[in-house]
Amino acid sequence: MQDDSGLVSKITSVFRAYAAGDAFGVAHEFVDDPVKNVENVLLAKDGWPYGGVSDDTMLTLLTVLTLSQNSPDEAAAKFISELRLAVPHLRGLGPTTKAALGLEVNAHEKHLVGMTNGAMMRCALLGMAFPLSKSSERDLWVKSLAASTHSEPRAISCAQIAASLFSDAVENGETNSFESLVSKEFSNWKPSGSGISLDPIETLGAVVYVAKNSLTTVQAFVGACELGGDTDTVAALSGALVTARRGEASEFESIPWLADIAWHEIPTMKSAIDVVMARRLK
Repeated sequence: MQDDSGLVSKITSVFRAYAAGDAFGVAHEFVDDPVKNVENVLLAKDGWPYGGVSDDTMLTLLTVLTLSQNSPDEAAAKFISELRLAVPHLRGLGPTTKAALGLEVNAHEKHLVGMTNGAMMRCALLGMAFPLSKSSERDLWVKSLAASTHSEPRAISCAQIAASLFSDAVENGETNSFESLVSKEFSNWKPSGSGISLDPIETLGAVVYVAKNSLTTVQAFVGACELGGDTDTVAALSGALVTARRGEASEFESIPWLADIAWHEIPTMKSAIDVVMARRLK
């Protein structure tokens, strides 16, 4: 059993790995010609601040902070309220989030509303706030917060599964194999070569695939980007999961370009970590 200081340190690294993977992946996201051999270098992207994170990190932090509310329903309402205020500061909003706020959705994305990987993306780290002994409570909170934007059952279930992986990882490290934690649909997933779409099942399969085949956080970041498609989401989730499962062995904190991440853009990370720890103790 980890003491509180060790757990806080681990959870902090997981949050940092999530943001770093997000920033690393944005330069490779949905590019026409994906790089086959991605280098461990933080790249610039046209129209994007160097080292900046996307809405993946911002929405995740907004979601985690709602755990300070008294109930899942109150948390969901709080999330939508805070989301409206945060919109001017968010980059890369997906179609479902736009629709939830009444914003215009691109015609070619309207069929995706309610069924993207966005719920999983922003709810996965919620798992760290709940010991495994409180899995039923965790599922209730994740379901409510996922459903605040996503109506599709598989989008919600994927969010719950992802949260369960992080719950297990911070508590058990690598003790449990992915095969014992997820169904064959995810543990046996293989890339198609066409890039990872916004589909939650494909995204979760990709996250498990990358994490299962990575010994270090950097390997996860690189592997996620070499898959192509929604690279920032897969890099953030898989890199954070490897960090949670392998701890110091993931070598996350030794990544040379970490100082180049625009950490000043995400000052609420410390508060989110405090909220996670407070919820674990309730």
